[in-house]
Amino acid sequence: MVLSVRRLSKPLGAEITGIDLRQPISDAIKTELQQALLDHHFLVVPGQELTDLQHKTFCEVFGEIHAERTVPDRESEKVVGMLQVSNFVEDGILPNGEMWFHSDQCYFDTPCKCTSLHSIVAPKSGGHTRFANCIKAYETLPEETQRRLDGRTAMNIYDYHSENQCIRKVEYPPDAARYSHPLARFHPETGNRSLYLNRFMTDHVVDMDPDESRNLLDELFDHMEQDKFIYEHPWKVGDLAIWDNRCLLHARTDFDSSEKRQLRRFAVTGERPI
Repeated sequence: MVLSVRRLSKPLGAEITGIDLRQPISDAIKTELQQALLDHHFLVVPGQELTDLQHKTFCEVFGEIHAERTVPDRESEKVVGMLQVSNFVEDGILPNGEMWFHSDQCYFDTPCKCTSLHSIVAPKSGGHTRFANCIKAYETLPEETQRRLDGRTAMNIYDYHSENQCIRKVEYPPDAARYSHPLARFHPETGNRSLYLNRFMTDHVVDMDPDESRNLLDELFDHMEQDKFIYEHPWKVGDLAIWDNRCLLHARTDFDSSEKRQLRRFAVTGERPI
């Protein structure tokens, strides 16, 4: 295999070609893939027809697969950590509609390092995934705002059973998963600093006046979601993607719910943000 890496956009992302993931992955190729993810934060390998276990093996290039924590009753009985993001498959999760920008599992003490999706059935239009580069977003903040974030944490809360995936709630059920993390975290492998909050799940800044907290969060959300930080991926059947949750947010565009959509999902174990 001779790996080819093509940049997808100025903010982030790369397309990987010259690889057949049905074949064993050499140590040299693993190293190239790991570096490509650090460089571009989002990778897509098009035209892959993989079994569940072949997809899992690809994800293990980047770390250990995490057993499902948010909806363990939807996890595959045969393959640890495997979920189906679908509006027609039995036990499918997050079936329809738009989703605001978020970071997977930020409401746990150790959010996942990476998320991977393999497109199996795609609608004719819509259902795209948008990615925002939170390193660039942090680096372009005024120095005064950067200083305001030092030492500050924010509470992230997720109510999976909410019907609306585009709303911040005033009140959450007491059993909703929640955890506070730094508003700006350090990437454990590159040392880069990135914003670590999101419009969908970040509820408030800890130990800050509520009005000041809301104003600061809204200012940061608007800054992070500017087009200059975003790459939008239109899924094609066979696309295999993986992205770095430690420095990217992702969101979903709406699509016709009468059309079928299915993506296989795995998450790679991460560490506590600092």
